[in-house]
Amino acid sequence: MSTTEVPTAQAGREYTVTIEKVAPGGSGLAHIDGLPVFVPGSIPGQQLLIVLTKHKDRYAEGRILKVLRKAKDEIMPRCQHFHDCGGCTWQNLPYDKQLSYKEDIIRETLEHLTPADDTVRKQLPGRVLKIIPSPQVFHYRNKLEMSFGFASMRAEEQNGKRIYFDEGPTVGFHQPNQWSTVLPISECHLYDEQIGSLLSDVRRFMTETRLPVYNPKTHKGLLRTLLLRRGIHTGEHMIGFIVNARKKELEPLFQYFMRFAGRGGLKSLLVIENTSLNDKPEQPPIHTLVGKPYITERLFDLEFEISPFSFFQTNTLGAEKLYQAISVGADLSPRDTVLDAYCGMGTIGQYLARYCERVVGIESHPSAIEDALKSSGKNRIGNISFYKGRAEQILKDQLKPGGKYAFNVIVVDPPRAGLHPAATEAVITHAPRTIVYVSCNAATFARDLGAFLKAGYELRTVQPIDMFPHTAHVEMVSVLQKK
Repeated sequence: MSTTEVPTAQAGREYTVTIEKVAPGGSGLAHIDGLPVFVPGSIPGQQLLIVLTKHKDRYAEGRILKVLRKAKDEIMPRCQHFHDCGGCTWQNLPYDKQLSYKEDIIRETLEHLTPADDTVRKQLPGRVLKIIPSPQVFHYRNKLEMSFGFASMRAEEQNGKRIYFDEGPTVGFHQPNQWSTVLPISECHLYDEQIGSLLSDVRRFMTETRLPVYNPKTHKGLLRTLLLRRGIHTGEHMIGFIVNARKKELEPLFQYFMRFAGRGGLKSLLVIENTSLNDKPEQPPIHTLVGKPYITERLFDLEFEISPFSFFQTNTLGAEKLYQAISVGADLSPRDTVLDAYCGMGTIGQYLARYCERVVGIESHPSAIEDALKSSGKNRIGNISFYKGRAEQILKDQLKPGGKYAFNVIVVDPPRAGLHPAATEAVITHAPRTIVYVSCNAATFARDLGAFLKAGYELRTVQPIDMFPHTAHVEMVSVLQKK
């Protein structure tokens, strides 16, 4: 290209494109003169008017301005907020198509992103099994967090100062890339069917009490977050108001929050302090107005106490499918010793304990370890123990090879960022017969898979489980065995 030529695709310009396929990560893929363009929120077959928001050397990103032609498979989404909310990207797709696209994402990610030679990479898609669907396609979530905020916010310069004007205090979700305002929500088809009635009560509560809503720009205001949890099997509900105030300011206000005490199934009504700038406080003070600071939930024959910030799979019935897949992949014998790394509150390890001699869990979050110890005692599981700390550190120091335990099977369930390189190295050093890698991010799994392949492990199977219908997210249970 000469210096006088203008690039065909330019950021800020509008283009008409047709979405060809779903790319790893869930965005739709189109091309402009051979340049790959990723368009979030699109599905194959749609013809779109987009604006390029980003242009790199080898790809570009676009934002939908208008749907010019719907996809052949496109259906009417159930939720009125679908096009604005951003929480459901695929509610306009039939469920069987969603499942098919998720399998495609995993196969393509493994083939193109795994750091291995071409011969090995081309074999990996064949290891992917048929996806296990979610037992519930709608209303499957057992947890929902909604933000108090303002439907609109504007600012003016007055006497050299920036003054914010807030309008429409409400409760709902932050739209993508719009963290300062909140989209009012009247329904959510991923959570409980009674969510609409609850939100009506919350808005009435806001109108009657006139309690100030938190402003993320000025960090003033009281109401920050509405936290909802429910036990799918037990029918128990939790309502938690996360507020920007301390106990002495809150006590006179507790009477206002008590108006939610009479709701059916409510076992826990909480007011939780968060005066920090962080929306996710570590261990905030919790005031229990009704019931206890937790609800109970069952997985199989196990019972767990779920506190406001417990680490628990958001799809309860899907979690049971997930744990069964882990058990099948681990193929345990009564003499096996299992390591459950990144164990959270120990749900996976407690389920596997019935099939083996010993389970050892590792978790870095203190509150999760407390939950794990409490629940394993309540479930009378005597062959499980827990270590608090980072997996890579515990495996190097307290549980090093040749020490107290020889792990035949290691189960890892890391966060979306995948394994820390030192944790990968530590797992390899222990040389287990089988590694079961549970992942919600195909890209980081593919990255980590390369190290295990290089160390002499073979990828036997990848079992996708759909834990998040109407989104591009998918859970995977991958089984690696030492050659």
